[in-house]
Amino acid sequence: MESSPLPLATSLDQIYTPAALAHEGERWNHLFEAFQNEYGTPVQKVSRAPGRVNIIGEHIDYCGFSVLPAAIERDVLIAFSTEPAQTNADSIPAPSAPGKTVIVLRNLESKYSPTTIEVDLAGNGDDLALPEQHHWSSYFIAGTKGILAHLVKTRSKNVSTPKPGPKQILVLVQGTVPEGSGLSSSSAMTTASAIALLEVSGRREGDMQVGRSDVTNVAIESERLVGVNSGGMDQSASVFSRPMHLLHIALPTSHSEFIPQLKARAIPLPQTDPAFSFVIANTLVTSNKKLTAKFHYNLRVVECRLGALLLAKFLDLHVDYQTRPFPSYKTLVDAYFGHKGPTHGPIRSNSQRPERLVPDAATVPALPSSRLPPRNAGGAHELRTMMGLVGQALGGPGMEDGMTWEQVAERLEVDPKELEKAVTDREVEPKDGRFKIWTRARHVFSEALRVYEFKELLCNTAATSQRATPDAVPESKGTPILETSSTGSLPDLPSAPLDPYATSSLAVPKDDDPSKELLEQMGNLMNESMESCQKDYECSCPELDELASIARKNGAIGSRVTGAGWGGATVSLVREPDVPEFLEAVRAEYYAKRFPDLTEAELNDACFATKPENGAILYENEDASTQAK
Repeated sequence: MESSPLPLATSLDQIYTPAALAHEGERWNHLFEAFQNEYGTPVQKVSRAPGRVNIIGEHIDYCGFSVLPAAIERDVLIAFSTEPAQTNADSIPAPSAPGKTVIVLRNLESKYSPTTIEVDLAGNGDDLALPEQHHWSSYFIAGTKGILAHLVKTRSKNVSTPKPGPKQILVLVQGTVPEGSGLSSSSAMTTASAIALLEVSGRREGDMQVGRSDVTNVAIESERLVGVNSGGMDQSASVFSRPMHLLHIALPTSHSEFIPQLKARAIPLPQTDPAFSFVIANTLVTSNKKLTAKFHYNLRVVECRLGALLLAKFLDLHVDYQTRPFPSYKTLVDAYFGHKGPTHGPIRSNSQRPERLVPDAATVPALPSSRLPPRNAGGAHELRTMMGLVGQALGGPGMEDGMTWEQVAERLEVDPKELEKAVTDREVEPKDGRFKIWTRARHVFSEALRVYEFKELLCNTAATSQRATPDAVPESKGTPILETSSTGSLPDLPSAPLDPYATSSLAVPKDDDPSKELLEQMGNLMNESMESCQKDYECSCPELDELASIARKNGAIGSRVTGAGWGGATVSLVREPDVPEFLEAVRAEYYAKRFPDLTEAELNDACFATKPENGAILYENEDASTQAK
């Protein structure tokens, strides 16, 4: 299937839900007026990319397991015009040479200083350098470099001389995705930048169309230019999301941590009575990734690598610890259960050995005769079985305290120095020299199961609704959706399919108040996820713990960390009638005590209700007026 074109909108009701239109209309009009005042010419087009919230599934994507994010209303807008007929000429420099394009970058927020860059839009972006000191424009430049390289790579051989770019591009940026909140403001900025330059290039449609899948891949690669090692969840959610849907993003055939081979599908959220919202609450605590990575993120990656090596040995899956890329936990699940598809070269899977499974394991082992269909890899049955095996392989007396390099190497029968060299490509510093391999693995597999159950709960509810009211949910055929990889393309996202192999242990709610029971099941999974992040993965912090506690005390059905953790934000499931009172309580009990000097605007940015929204889109100002429609 070919990649679909980026959607084009000519009115705001094609972008936002009715509830958001009034507020967003005022915001867009302010942006258009500011652009006119800044440059002396109207906005021609706007590229928009939203932030995202991960509803459940933390720190398991780089282990190969699925996650459930959604785009939010908060977004990045890049308003631009090319070669306008009239401008404030004094502020617009001319290109230094023929074939060059001057891009004037300004931000509606005065704290972000303006800058000007020059680039050959017919080239591959090599003439464009990132600032030595990080600047907000770094993300725009990264997106520009990424899309230009892609355009050259995919240019038709019949086009010997590409059309020269415009002499000037005038840009004004405005964003509402809070920085450092775990809502992927950087991905939104990079994606919106790539879309703007794609439109200027004339390749958004036509014979050499660059579609949504390509933009997603470009955004993934571009963020790596600014040091963000992304697995692709953020960009996929920003581009492909739909209103009132979660995006189930899976890596069913992935064989390593950071090589994205994503598949996803849109999962409809239920219609409940009363309705519900997700409330984002930012701790306003930011973990300095460069300073803390050796204690936090990078350390967790190494702990998962060591756990995968130990589990592989226990399962008689032969893995060479010195071979890259490293196998993920999901790789081992697929190898153990014999699923077909791309395999990790060094892994050789033996048949299951039931004698390795003890009677008091967490679940009944999956014997070859009872395996689930290969397309259902990672299902509840397999995950529960694997959790029992993980407990045997990595658990036991003293294992919650962790293992030293020497202890891990002894189990693997390798040299500890060689092992350390092989698995640590970045500096790590475990507390007391011990890696908490068992507790990290316990989080990974239990969180993967929670994602699966959350997804199946939504699918089962949608299926029940469809049977009761056939017109409520469009019948869908086929299997998942979008795919993207570093070497492949990403097909379009069809209507939400329902899984005929669903085997969730969560029943469709049958209470006298089905909405209440459904929301409670969703909330319980979110609360269990938070507890696992606190106790097993230790990616929370006192501020996150406090916010989650305040949220539950004041009516949240579920509340958990969203994003990497160690700061950032929580996401809470709240009944819509309770939202105003809930927001007031969080303001009073958290922000008023910890940050009493916040302005009203800062409070609105720190804590707000949201619902899943549309993904990235291009807006065309048809009459080039100063008002958005």
